[in-house]
Amino acid sequence: MEELKKVLISKFQLGDVYSQQTIVTNARHYESLSKAKSSLQQVITGIQQGITHDFLAQDIRHALYSLGEITGDITTDDLLGTIFSKFCIGK
Repeated sequence: MEELKKVLISKFQLGDVYSQQTIVTNARHYESLSKAKSSLQQVITGIQQGITHDFLAQDIRHALYSLGEITGDITTDDLLGTIFSKFCIGK
């Protein structure tokens, strides 16, 4: 298993993978997590720059929206289409 793990890591240039790390294998989840991270980084930058709470709240809402796309709290027709295109539901 260790040899297989080394080969896979080298092929994908992932660097070191540790058992405590989370690996995201779904492209849609990865994109949503990336958006959430970006929004939260904007919140941190805004706090450091003294941005008003209204603007910080907007960035926090963007982060929550992105996470909601993963948890199912946010559903759009495109998102539902993507999810259900991967499942065979009763023929």
